[in-house]
This record gives sequence, structure tokens and C-alpha cells, in this order.
Amino acid sequence: MGTEHKATLVPLILSAVALLISPALSIASQPDPVNYDQCVLAATNKAVGDLAAREAVSSCREKLPGKVPEDENLTAEALGKLDTDGGFGYGIFSGSIYNGNSDYTVTQVTILLTPIPAGSPLITREYNIDVTVQPLTKGALSVALISDGTREFSWSLTKARGHKAR
Repeated sequence: MGTEHKATLVPLILSAVALLISPALSIASQPDPVNYDQCVLAATNKAVGDLAAREAVSSCREKLPGKVPEDENLTAEALGKLDTDGGFGYGIFSGSIYNGNSDYTVTQVTILLTPIPAGSPLITREYNIDVTVQPLTKGALSVALISDGTREFSWSLTKARGHKAR
């Protein structure tokens, strides 16, 4: 690699690193949010990608110790107000979730994947997917699948966790 290529590569790498850490820095410099939900909403709106969103939520937990609401399993009624859509490709389940609840923030969903065709020696598995979906908003779902050679699944949302929105 020539010197001129190295000289242009360094600024590119530095720019990429700055973009990756900028959501965490911008969260740290925000004025104090009124509550945890507002902190998460503001932080995740600025975050790009799952890793940045997880860092944003972690930053809010550190910023507001003692103010983080306790997650609980959603009731059957609240679970019924979640609308999910998803599919498979390249070893990943991905999709979307709409939280139709006006009083719950959803923090985790569990999906059950059942291999098709039935009767084969393949394994049915549950996957927990961490999310932050505020009341009456939409979010993304994504989880890497444990590979056992299965190419087709049926799936269902079996449970969800969250907390009362404040």
C-alpha cells in the first residue's frame, strides 16, 4: 500500500470511529431528562444501528440510577396489542413490531420458531429479542438464529416484557 493510500485511510478510519461513538457522547452531553423513558426515547432516536441503541439505553440506565422502571411480563391483554411482522433470511429473523399499548413501553419480546416440515428431527427454539418500543410506536426486531440446517420456520410471539410508561 502506497503512502498516499495510507494518508487517506487514516482520516476515514477516524471518521468511522467518531460516528460509532457519537451517539454515546451526544447522550452524555444532553440536559438531564425528566425520566428514564424520555432519556431512552431521545437517545434511541439519535442512535444508528442496534449496537448504538443498546449503548444509548445503557447510558440512560447509568445516568438515571434508581429511576429505571422494573420490567415485568406483559398481561395477555397488553400482549394482544402488539402487532409483529417478520421473516427469515441468511440466518437472521428480522421484522417489525408495533406497540399498540398506550401505557406500556416494551423492552423485550420472545418469539417461538418451529421448523417446517413437522415431524423432522429439527428443534423448536425460543429467542428473546431486546427492544425499546415506546407506547403507540413502531420498532425493529432482529436476532441471529442458531443454525441447525433448517431453512423454513413458522413463528409466533409468545411473550413480552416491559414497564408502565410514565
